[in-house]
Amino acid sequence: MEHEAKLERLLIGMRGLALLRGWPFGDPARADDQFQAMTESLAHRDEPPMNEALDVTALDHAEGYAAWSETYDDPGNALLLVEEPILRSLLAHIPPGDAADVACGTGRVTAILCELGHRVKALDPSEAMLERARDKGLPASFVNGSFDPLPLEDDSVDLVTCALALTHVTDLGSPLREFARVLRPGGRAILSDIHPIAVATGGQAFFRQADGSRAVTINHQHWVSDYLRAFFGAGLTIERCEEPLVDDVFIAGLGSEDVRSVAGPALTGLPLALIWVLRAG
Repeated sequence: MEHEAKLERLLIGMRGLALLRGWPFGDPARADDQFQAMTESLAHRDEPPMNEALDVTALDHAEGYAAWSETYDDPGNALLLVEEPILRSLLAHIPPGDAADVACGTGRVTAILCELGHRVKALDPSEAMLERARDKGLPASFVNGSFDPLPLEDDSVDLVTCALALTHVTDLGSPLREFARVLRPGGRAILSDIHPIAVATGGQAFFRQADGSRAVTINHQHWVSDYLRAFFGAGLTIERCEEPLVDDVFIAGLGSEDVRSVAGPALTGLPLALIWVLRAG
């Protein structure tokens, strides 16, 4: 489905968010600068860049990841630049064992697990993504499979990883129960996701297709309380939680200078990702 996203809504919305974050204790001069910029932008709504329409194709998850498989490994995914260093550091503390990388995509986390000496079974519902992962020659087995049910035996792995994928399910309960089912007692799940604050402020899964056109597939919003209910319902214990923040690296990875200039004051310091370390009973 074709969707026309007006740039003016993003730019004005970002300035409004920056104002809100500075209220009531922020610098009044900075607030005045934002008001002035908003006034000028609204006065020139019919001129570039305010009148720019971003043509975006909205795809369901299956179609989206099939299309994204061709460009997913291209440099420039700003979310990964913030999420991956912390994810790597957490994985480095897990002893090598039998690991399941759920929703493995093109094998980003699978490769890390293999480097760390795990015996990896990587699963994804997208055959297009799996083809890209297999082409990397990683010492892992790749299986077409989804969250419910996981094509794994009970108590069969020491570690489950799932990176930036739970945001695409509407109900966290089912996948978390599956993670708990396949984990051995004392095993761990390390899960990353886009932060609900990021989703609430426009963080959807936008990407460039191979032909250069824009596309998006939806991120569902799961509050921290939703994760907690799913963890407790599955009998998983929280060992650690990290919230990587929007930083200069993320802002620099955004599209145009027009977006970067307003995104810095609006987003810097807000949580971008949410990473959990869980233990099975």
